[in-house]
Amino acid sequence: MINQNLDIFDLRKIQINKTKAELENNGKRQQKVVSSDMLGTFTPVDRDPVKIIQITEANMIPELLPLRHQRMIASRFSFFRGTAELMEHDLKRQAQSNLPIIICGDAHVNNFGFYASPERKLLFGLNDFDEARIGNWESDLKRLLVSAELAGEENGFDRNDLYHLLQLTTKTYRHTIKSANKMSLSQLFYFSFAYEDMGKAIESFGDISTQMQTVLNKVLKKSQRSNSEEIIQKMATINNQGHLVFRDNPPRARHLSAVRYQQIVKGYNKYRENVRQDVRVLLANFHISDIIRYSVGVGSFGTRCYLIMLTGNDNSHIVLQVKEAMPLRYNLLSLPVQQAIRNGGIAGQRIVTAQRVLQSSSDRFLGSTTFGGRSYYIRQFRDMKESINVNKLDFESFQFYCQTCAYLLAMAHFQSPTAPMIRGYLKHQKILDTLLPNWALKYVDQVTADYGQFKLAIAKGKLIN
Repeated sequence: MINQNLDIFDLRKIQINKTKAELENNGKRQQKVVSSDMLGTFTPVDRDPVKIIQITEANMIPELLPLRHQRMIASRFSFFRGTAELMEHDLKRQAQSNLPIIICGDAHVNNFGFYASPERKLLFGLNDFDEARIGNWESDLKRLLVSAELAGEENGFDRNDLYHLLQLTTKTYRHTIKSANKMSLSQLFYFSFAYEDMGKAIESFGDISTQMQTVLNKVLKKSQRSNSEEIIQKMATINNQGHLVFRDNPPRARHLSAVRYQQIVKGYNKYRENVRQDVRVLLANFHISDIIRYSVGVGSFGTRCYLIMLTGNDNSHIVLQVKEAMPLRYNLLSLPVQQAIRNGGIAGQRIVTAQRVLQSSSDRFLGSTTFGGRSYYIRQFRDMKESINVNKLDFESFQFYCQTCAYLLAMAHFQSPTAPMIRGYLKHQKILDTLLPNWALKYVDQVTADYGQFKLAIAKGKLIN
């Protein structure tokens, strides 16, 4: 029996046999059921944030929790990034549009970045899909707005300016939904947003500061150097036996027991059997040289994450990241941990599917596997992947960045067949440009309160530090 309170990733939820016009009308009717006023009204929540964090961390590696907490305690925004489960919990208690699409689930401003297309073209868009699911469009937009406010306040920007930024970000999303609805299905499917497109967008703004163009130039140069060989140079060494291996840097980077090593080898072999054929043929030229546990990020720091060093018959290298695909955070809160893990056994497939849908082009090496009773997804590690440090942007550049994120979020949402319902819902709803920012500001207060309780729990020793 499936718990009806769980988030189940079932693509049949968005396979609706209706015309675009019929879908739009469905969205208009839903506006009468769940109004913009309802969507923009924050409903206070009554829960213990520390207890929810503990439930999530029960699935993580205890040795890594002190470092995880150090990262989270750095600022409210860092805390927000590390606690997607809190907002997932809280959004369930807010009015919801109930227009099902594939969502990112964690669309904060730091989860957009640059990545390479299979043709080695530098693209920009969503780059984290660990919380991807069938959900409501406004969940992603609200998380984007809250993150923009938190990051903007951290940068010292004026509160009134930030409020206007949130309004423009919401307006950008709304207008992009309108534009996307006019595109053909093939135009939507082949849509991409490259480095050059961001440059053209900057030029169209005219009076935007030159800082963003400087930032983009640096990103382009860094991305061209970011590949497996650079990673090997930075992270590998020759051991006493004369073999090239990863450096240990415990607890973040640590070699494995023989048992775990063999589990990962079996998981890698299973991945090779299911990855796309051209990649499988390429990987036949490579053998595993080393494997290390290597933790990354904030929200996922503490999960099981590994790097595989592959050496080719020409002595070249590929570094693959094997990252634990956690069950959806909300499901972790609704079930005992081990049962949630069993129910999330195909979480790797969920993440891979969502990434392929929401990104205009994805890593050829992207695939999933299972080993040790857990689900994982595999991808190239840091291959041409770069990001913009929002904490170093001036206000004009930050505003442009947030609007760009909203634009790409809307385009990603419109990959779902049900997306015309969003257009129907948003039609003539300019009021949301004020209501959703107001909701976001209320939720920032909630994040601030939760952050205070988190710091207190650390100080009292309730959480490992």
